[in-house]
Amino acid sequence: MGYMDHFVTRRTALTGALAAGAAVGLPAAATASARRAASGPAAEPDPRSVWELPTDQAAQEGDPEADEVVKELVSAGQMQLANQVFHEWTRNDQPVPDAAPLGLHDFLTRNAVLTREERATIDLVKNGDSGKLVQGNIEAITMTEAFGGLFTALADPLLAKSVWYAKFDLVMDIGRRFSRTMNTLWDGIDGGNWNPSGNALISMVKLRLVHAAARQMGLAHGWNVARDGMPISQRLEVEELMYVGASNVQLAAKFGFHPNPRQIDELVQLIRIGGRLLGIQEKYNPRTLDQCNQVLADAAAHHRASSDEGTKLAHNMLDWMDRKIFPGAGAVGASMVRMMDTHVADILDIKPNPLLDIPVATLGPYLYRPVYEIQQKFPLLVPIHEKMFKVASQTVAWYAVDFRDYDLQMPVR
Repeated sequence: MGYMDHFVTRRTALTGALAAGAAVGLPAAATASARRAASGPAAEPDPRSVWELPTDQAAQEGDPEADEVVKELVSAGQMQLANQVFHEWTRNDQPVPDAAPLGLHDFLTRNAVLTREERATIDLVKNGDSGKLVQGNIEAITMTEAFGGLFTALADPLLAKSVWYAKFDLVMDIGRRFSRTMNTLWDGIDGGNWNPSGNALISMVKLRLVHAAARQMGLAHGWNVARDGMPISQRLEVEELMYVGASNVQLAAKFGFHPNPRQIDELVQLIRIGGRLLGIQEKYNPRTLDQCNQVLADAAAHHRASSDEGTKLAHNMLDWMDRKIFPGAGAVGASMVRMMDTHVADILDIKPNPLLDIPVATLGPYLYRPVYEIQQKFPLLVPIHEKMFKVASQTVAWYAVDFRDYDLQMPVR
């Protein structure tokens, strides 16, 4: 799963400085492109429009169009019916089921559409070097998402609280929530999923309504709007999009993933299409790598803090790894979180463990290298490398197999 104005202030100056150094292992280019994604299915963005860093104002804003659909479903007692429609609607070329309530039917029909420019961008990524780069490094991207972006999101108290308030099957069975996030990521970066027989387009549109339903769930169960803004606000939507997009590109550099400027520009445009489909407003949806980095830098500088919800959810995930993969896998996973970002690990109360942290950080770039290479370079660390590889492989396999046909549903209670 899924919270302000852009003025020249000390805050934005600091954010700009942080963003300038944020792209570890990345080229500093990709500030403009002729292939800009449109703001919606019907029109190009106004070239005079100015991008805004989503801060205080964005934290107060939800997604009015999707929120209204969910409110109508709740008031009419039709949420279970809506989820059944979600269950049956699984292909990009499939018409919205006739059983869908009128408001839901209209929303899905209007929003599950790509502009010609967006289709051209997707085809460019799918058929070009960017698609091959992503598919050739899917394990590295999966690992950075599993132990980087998803844990980093929990270091933002409001993102963690949004997950917690949604309840549903997300709190104790946090592995299921992570699998759904991962599958949505995979749906978006696998070019074949944008084909008529795929499900990338409808997954994004359904996830937009899942976020709206979770937002209503938080508001109905005591979310403090005056203190915390809107649950799953525009700020949080953008931040989370960066954690499954630009942040992965940064972190995957630890595993040898180094896109060139053109590839980065194409990937940013793909991420931007995802943002539009998820209901992010045009003025907040990043258009360049620099803007993506500003969002990540602002989040790191101003929105990270310890919270009960974030800590519990993070440790639920590590405990799930012990149960699902093998006893001790959670400890290896904890060290992988620390390898990605020690600050995030500290916020989530993931304690240092030098006996694992140092070998894991050393072996991180060699995670998918042959064992004989590790035996030659780090003979004493071979057992830990084997554990890391088992954790990574089973994590990838679990995401890829157990929930590839996951049923994306809206919380109803």
